[in-house]
Amino acid sequence: MTKPEIRNATLLVRESLFKRYENLTVLSIFASFVVIVVVVQLITTGGSRFPTFISPVNIVNILQQVAVPGIVAISMTMVMVSGGIDLSVGMLASLVSIIVALGISQWHLGVGSSVLLGVTSAIVLETAMGFIISRTRIEPFIITLGGMISFQGIALLLSNSREVVMKGELDFLTTNLVEGARDPVTGLILRVPPYVVAFFVIALIGGLLLTYTKYGRRIYAVGTNPRAAFLAGIDVRTMRLSVYMIQGLLVGIGATMLLARINTGIITLGQGLEIDTIAMVVIGGTALSGGKGNIVGTLIGVFFLGSIANAMNLLRLPSEVQFLAKGLVVIIAVSAGDVSSQISDFRGLRREQAKARVAAAAAKKGGPQDQGGVHADRQDGSGVKS
Repeated sequence: MTKPEIRNATLLVRESLFKRYENLTVLSIFASFVVIVVVVQLITTGGSRFPTFISPVNIVNILQQVAVPGIVAISMTMVMVSGGIDLSVGMLASLVSIIVALGISQWHLGVGSSVLLGVTSAIVLETAMGFIISRTRIEPFIITLGGMISFQGIALLLSNSREVVMKGELDFLTTNLVEGARDPVTGLILRVPPYVVAFFVIALIGGLLLTYTKYGRRIYAVGTNPRAAFLAGIDVRTMRLSVYMIQGLLVGIGATMLLARINTGIITLGQGLEIDTIAMVVIGGTALSGGKGNIVGTLIGVFFLGSIANAMNLLRLPSEVQFLAKGLVVIIAVSAGDVSSQISDFRGLRREQAKARVAAAAAKKGGPQDQGGVHADRQDGSGVKS
C-alpha cells in the first residue's frame, strides 16, 4: 500500500469522537460544571465535609425539581425534531391545573374524572393547534404564541382570576415510594414521589419510540426534509399533527403532577415552563430547524439545567445569577455543539479530499500502462488484419 493510500485509510478511521457520540459535547460541559461546583464546595468547607451537591438526598431533590419539566421536554423534543416548536405549554399547564382543581373542588366531578377532563382538554387544544400548523404554511411559532395568549385568557375566565384551592385530593401522587430510606451521607430522609418514576418511564418510552420505531424515523424524515418525506410516501401533515397530540398528553400529565405538589390551581403554575423545556431540549442538541436530536441528549439537558438552579442555591448565590447562568449555559452548550459539528465536517472534507487525491494518483500511475495496453492491442489488431 502506498503512502497516500495509508494516509487515506487513517483519515477514514479517525472519525471525530464528538461526531460518533453526538451527546458527548454537552455531557462533557455538564461533567465539568459538576466538578467545578464540587471543588468550590470543598474549598469553602476546607475539605472537612462531603460535598452536598453530589449527596444522594440532593440528587433526589434535583430529580423532583426537574421531573415535570422533563416530562414536557420529552414531547417537546419530538415536536422540535419534526421541525415545529410550542410556546404554549406553560399557559396550557396552568389551564389544565385550574380545570382539574375546579373539577375536584367546585364541580365535584371526582378525582379521576377531573384529571381525565384536564388531560383531555390539553390534548384537544394541542390537536387544534397541530391541525392548523399541519394544514397551513404559518410558522408554528406564531400559532403557538397565539395559543399561549388564548390559554391564559381561558384560564383567567374559568378561575375568575383567582386561585382554586384543593384539600389534598391528589396527595397520592406525592407519596414517598422509598419510605424509611435515608441518605447515608447526611442522614436525611430520601423522598422519591411517583412523578419522578413517571418521568423516567415516559423518557424510556419516548426514547424507544424515536429510535427504534418506524414512527420515530418518520418524525426525523419530516423534520429533515418535508418535501422528500412526502415524495417517499410519508403523510407529513398527519405526522406533524400527531406530535402535537403527544405534546398535549404529556403537558396534561405534567400539569396534574405540578398541581399535586402545590394543591392550588393558579395561572402562574406553568409560568416559564416553555422557556425551561425549550432550553433543556436545545441544550441536549436538538436543532431548532428539525431533523436532529434525541431523548438521551434531552435528559442531559434536563439534569444540567436543573443542576444549575440547585447549585446556585447551595452556593447561596442570588436568584438573578441563576438567570444569567442559565442563559450562558444555553449559549455555551449550543455554541460548543456547533463548533464540534464544524470540526467534524472539516475533517470529513479532508477525508474526501484525501480520497480524491489517492484516486487521482492511482489514475495517473495506471494511465501510461493503460495507454500501452491499448497501443499493443492496436498492433495486434493490425497484425491480424494483415
